[in-house]
Amino acid sequence: MAALAAAALGGCGGGSGNAATLPLVADNISINPTSACTMQGIGATLLTADAPATILEVATGSTGTAASDKPYCMVKVKVDPQVNIWVSLPTAAWNGRFRAEGNGVYAGSAQLAPAVDSIRQGFAGATTDTGHTGFFLSGAFGMESPGKPNTQLQTDFAHRSEHLMAVIGKQLVKAFYGQDPVRSYWYGCSTGGRQGLMMAQRYPADYDAILAGAPAIHWDRFQVYQIWPQLVMKADAGGPLSAAKRELATRRAVAACDAADGVTDGVIGDPRSCTYDPTKDTQITRADCSSADGTCLAPGEATALQKIWGGARNTAGQLLWPGVERGADLGALAGADPFPIPIEQARYWVYFDPNWDWKTLNLTNFEAFFNKNAEMVGPMMATDNPDISAFKQRGGKVIMYHGWSDNLIMPQGTVKYYDRVKQTVSAPDEFSRLYMVPGMGHCAGGTGVSEFGQRASGAVPMEPKTDIFRALMAWSEKGQAPADITASSIVNGAVTQTRPLCPYPQVAKYKGSGSTDDAANFTCSAP
Repeated sequence: MAALAAAALGGCGGGSGNAATLPLVADNISINPTSACTMQGIGATLLTADAPATILEVATGSTGTAASDKPYCMVKVKVDPQVNIWVSLPTAAWNGRFRAEGNGVYAGSAQLAPAVDSIRQGFAGATTDTGHTGFFLSGAFGMESPGKPNTQLQTDFAHRSEHLMAVIGKQLVKAFYGQDPVRSYWYGCSTGGRQGLMMAQRYPADYDAILAGAPAIHWDRFQVYQIWPQLVMKADAGGPLSAAKRELATRRAVAACDAADGVTDGVIGDPRSCTYDPTKDTQITRADCSSADGTCLAPGEATALQKIWGGARNTAGQLLWPGVERGADLGALAGADPFPIPIEQARYWVYFDPNWDWKTLNLTNFEAFFNKNAEMVGPMMATDNPDISAFKQRGGKVIMYHGWSDNLIMPQGTVKYYDRVKQTVSAPDEFSRLYMVPGMGHCAGGTGVSEFGQRASGAVPMEPKTDIFRALMAWSEKGQAPADITASSIVNGAVTQTRPLCPYPQVAKYKGSGSTDDAANFTCSAP
């Protein structure tokens, strides 16, 4: 226990006010195992959970990177009825921290890549299949049989499996190294972002700090919007728009609103202020435009695009859910075919009918469909409770981020949630931050800066001193509250642009001189 005693230094780690504090933590922790990576060693650990837990397999592995090959011990656990959890434990130089890795969409597998990424950085890592196996775009596990929900698997997916990652992961850490982790982190984007915030809301003692990107917290509602573009295109344009027409409208919107943030760079700084309306753009919208002509829009096509950006609405014109923002790629939701997730949700979580046909929807019955999804899916899956005061009180820290050009999860939903957190929890700046990223798509990519340490699609994240996860660690472990975070655009391995990401509601403003590709020439200030 001497190493832990040296690592956990006394002091205040969580800011001032009413929030609890966690002990400060040293950087140079390096701990070796006290147990063998065998079924007779770590595999003999008696695990406790809310149901019987069985260690299925213990195996050694290696990250396989020539420059810094790091061996690890992989322990595979099943918690009844069928939650699979993989815990990866460095077999040398553990940094003393535990990191749970989030999933994507409907999950369905415990993936090795995220856990290996944790190992590369010295963490003990954990992943889960969330209690079911299958294709990550399939929500069929939510239905036990026609007309009947599978409440167990829904519960496992919604929150139980993520909680069990902490329960099981920490027990294995203690058994393998002889001591508890000095910090436990959550790391995820999209579904992974939702999972992290669910932990703060429902299990505030599980994780000390949470990074939640593009969080799918309004699962019951934003997924309903995802089919809205198909309905308005059918109603106003007679069917889907070509890629050329979608891209034309997006270019025109960016051109109209790009300079509003003080810099012309092909990115809309805050699309909420952009009011570009293609129905009024006489340069591209005209009555004689054919559906095959990608250089113009017919009036109905322009109307459909305006309704896509304007958000899902009822027949009275009242907003049900905000839309994809101007500047975002419309291909995923406004392509030739509907995005599959709202169909999966309707079939297996709302109506429990695998034959339900999305073509029964129209602009008249859409509000009823929206409300039915909220009724059936919300109680299990909605992760938008703003009262995370218990997480704050025990010293927790949370950082959220979201790209303004997210083409799958509407960024205004995250802004609305964060505003509610600030209204609900006292002194919210003591424990929470939100970073909105102009031009970034869903978790990564897009037309703006999008590299700041978050991982996308299993790739290894960039981990500079200023990356967003390291900022979270410094806040939790050193009491250093984050301010601006430098983000980069990287093309062919070279940094082509840097910009500061500012704590919401601040925005990056150009100082008026120097390269607009250099973050040093911007400052964070009120919008």
